[in-house]
Amino acid sequence: MNIIVVEDHDDLRDSLVELLQDKGHHTIGLSCAEDMDDKVGKVSIDLLIVDLNLPGEDGYSLTRRFRAAQPKAGIIMVTARHKLADKVQGYESGADIYLPKPVDPEELLAAVNAVARKLPSQQGQTVDEAQTSLTLHALGMKLEGPLGVEKLNDNEVVIVSALARAPGQRLEAWQLLQTLGQSMDDASKSSLEVRIVRLRKKMVQVGAEKGCISNVRNVGYQLCTPVAVY
Repeated sequence: MNIIVVEDHDDLRDSLVELLQDKGHHTIGLSCAEDMDDKVGKVSIDLLIVDLNLPGEDGYSLTRRFRAAQPKAGIIMVTARHKLADKVQGYESGADIYLPKPVDPEELLAAVNAVARKLPSQQGQTVDEAQTSLTLHALGMKLEGPLGVEKLNDNEVVIVSALARAPGQRLEAWQLLQTLGQSMDDASKSSLEVRIVRLRKKMVQVGAEKGCISNVRNVGYQLCTPVAVY
């Protein structure tokens, strides 16, 4: 999985990143919430591991923002806050699992595996779906299909991964613009439409149907072909 660890304690962050990398996960460690936008905007995230007591934007706020942008991704809170009210607020903010510090490495890995089992997978596809599905290599920024491979830019990676993980593979325009770090105005909506047209063309070139991304009138966009995100 692609995992982001947001933890301001340097030694703890480094140890968590090393633990997860040793298990084969692509893991990036960040010291604050603001680094999410600055350093990992182009990376598709499967799991967010976040502390609550962060400098600047706190873990609750980051979790709510991340959950809105990535509805199907996993979120684990690892924090020194042990009170019931803190746990309740954590789950209400969008966390899947709340772990009080200090957390045993084995318990953390068990939590990571539990979240991984709930993430969208390619299991259960029909033969036709498997043959026509596409693969997004987020870190490599390329889209692979039965007819070849296309390079994607940062924004295209974000759009595909966000749609692929959304419920029903559908997102409203404001959700996509928020994920791209843009405001909901006429210029941004027009720019988004241009990006969708270009992205749709690339998807068709690698083997998707022409209607692989459909416009949902007065709402947003829906991904209409299976896409596995790695």
